[in-house]
Amino acid sequence: MKGKTLSNLLLLGWCVILMIACSGEKPHYVIGVSQCSEDIWRSWQNAEMVMESNFHDGVELRFATALDDSERQIQQIDSLVDSGIQLLIVAPNQRSSVKSAIDRAYDKGIPVIVFERKTDSQKYTAFVSADNYEMGRLMGEYVVSRLDGKGNVLEVAGLKGWW
Repeated sequence: MKGKTLSNLLLLGWCVILMIACSGEKPHYVIGVSQCSEDIWRSWQNAEMVMESNFHDGVELRFATALDDSERQIQQIDSLVDSGIQLLIVAPNQRSSVKSAIDRAYDKGIPVIVFERKTDSQKYTAFVSADNYEMGRLMGEYVVSRLDGKGNVLEVAGLKGWW
């Protein structure tokens, strides 16, 4: 009897798998992208994400741009989360300003990828960025080698408080 029960369970399992496979439904993944600002660099990043998503069936990207407004970015992140995204990608406007929104998304079980700019939140799945300190050091060495000890250097800083 045990053998027959096992055979019936295997047959039932194969029937379920076959029905799912024949339904033609593909998985649908929704990714929310929260950009801190809008410029040529951000447009290029968004275009690259769209291009890559075209290689994967069932991927939908939802973009929000905060236009350098931290309150707007918090509202947009919350809205993306409420819309049912399964992954959140965030470039924070300010280091601490969107911490609460990132925390809420992560606490709901949504993986969070913080990119380019750091956050005070500890609730994220991954951080992706270039090593800005090392890039600055290398640029400084290059400038020193080109100026040969003479000349003036001007440093232009980014947004105050995000580094």
